[in-house]
Amino acid sequence: LAPELLKASMYECSEGYNKQVDIWACGVIMYTLLVGFPPFWHRKQMVMLRNIMEGKYEFCSPEWDDITEAPKDLISKLLVVDPRQRLDASQALDHSFFKAVVGVQKRIFNAKKTFQFGILCVRALVRIRRLRYTPEPLSLNIARTNPYRIKTLRKVIDGCAFRVYCHWVKKGEMQNRAALFENHPKIELRQMYEETQVAA
Repeated sequence: LAPELLKASMYECSEGYNKQVDIWACGVIMYTLLVGFPPFWHRKQMVMLRNIMEGKYEFCSPEWDDITEAPKDLISKLLVVDPRQRLDASQALDHSFFKAVVGVQKRIFNAKKTFQFGILCVRALVRIRRLRYTPEPLSLNIARTNPYRIKTLRKVIDGCAFRVYCHWVKKGEMQNRAALFENHPKIELRQMYEETQVAA
């Protein structure tokens, strides 16, 4: 929020604002990107708004110790309370901070390397898509110590155990293997047993 934007929302007789609020916002964003926190932040909102209205900020240590003077100078010219004295976009781009940027070296297009890179990308994509169908590698040590860790081995073990103990599995309502191990038969089971005895 630029100071003139705050004034426009607080006072009816204010002049309003123009594109210079975007220059202020660029200064705030640049400050935040360089050190990781905004210039006017305060835990109390009224203090923060007062700092914005007065343009009260500082390049505090140790965050700003390693940063050169060019970005500090640009930020101090972008975060000016009076919009008439604030830099405009063309003046900001002519600042020495942007002049120090080294030109990007143009790379020559190499068709062979680009094609090889494309092949590697396709191969990687195919491997990733096949990954869920590829069985997990099984070592003898893992099979011995933790056989239930691998899904396929777990299914084999459970299938073998079911074939061995399938006669213990409940097959009907009249068959209840748990009743063999109960100390006191349940009332419903006793009634079912008595009904079958009477019917027989």
